[in-house]
Amino acid sequence: MKFGEIVFYIVVLILILLLIKKILTSSLFSKTQEEREYEKNLKESLADEFIYDPETGARFTLEQAESGHWIENDNYNRIKSQEEIDRHYFGKEKEIEELVNEMRKSGYEHEILSDEQIDFLENSKMLSKYDEWSYSHSFSFNNNKDFACFPNVKYNAARFETGYNESQILFWIKDDRLSGHFYLREKSKAENLSDLFKNDDLIKIKTYETFAFKKAKNHIYLTKILSKFENEKNLEIEIIDVNLLVKSMKLVNPEDFYRIEKIVKSL
Repeated sequence: MKFGEIVFYIVVLILILLLIKKILTSSLFSKTQEEREYEKNLKESLADEFIYDPETGARFTLEQAESGHWIENDNYNRIKSQEEIDRHYFGKEKEIEELVNEMRKSGYEHEILSDEQIDFLENSKMLSKYDEWSYSHSFSFNNNKDFACFPNVKYNAARFETGYNESQILFWIKDDRLSGHFYLREKSKAENLSDLFKNDDLIKIKTYETFAFKKAKNHIYLTKILSKFENEKNLEIEIIDVNLLVKSMKLVNPEDFYRIEKIVKSL
C-alpha cells in the first residue's frame, strides 16, 4: 500500500472517530431536562433528614418513625403547593398528583370506600375481569352522593407476556331513574363490520357493544343517558340498577378525567 493511501485511510478513520464522539455527546444521547430535574430532586430528597408522608404532607425523622411519636396530619383534603409537588413527585406520578390537587380545589373530598362499596365494585363486570384490582385517591362529590377513584387494575403474566398493571379513572354516579344491568365496551373492528349487516344489541349506541344482563324498567331514559357517551372512545360503561360506572382504559391522565367528568356532571 502506498504512503499516500495509508495517510488517506488514517484521516478517514480519525474523521469517523470524531463523528462517533460527536454523536455520543449530542442531545440525542444526553439527559433530557425532565431527567436532570428528576435526579436533582431525588438527590435533595435523599439528603433531607425528614421522612415525607405524601398523603398528608407530614414530615418526621427516622427516630420519630421508629418510636411512633410524631404529630400526625390527617387533613387528606389539604391542597399542596406546586413547590411541594415539584419536590416530591416525578414524571407520571407528578402529573397524577397535580390532577388530584385540582380535584381537591374544585370540591372533591377524600373518601375511603366502605367494604360494602368495594364488594359492589368487585362484582361489576368491568372490574371482575381483571386478576387483581385495588384503588387509590378516592373522592366523593355532589354532596357525597357520587364518587371518583383511581382503580389499579392488573392482569397476571399468564394472560399477557409481560403482565398488565395500570391505574385508571372510575366515576360512580347514583341515579334513581336507572335500572337493569348493562355493560358496554368499545366495539372491535369485526363487531363494527358485522353490525352493518345485523345489529342485535338491545341498546344501540354508536361505537359501543352492549351486553344486557337485566332489562331496564325505563328503556327510554337508559338510552338517553348512554347516548351521551356515543362518540367517546377508550371507555367502559356499566349500569347496575341505580348505579352508573364509567371507567377509562388508559393510565390516569387529565384529558380522560375532564372529558368523563364533563359528561357525568351533565346527567
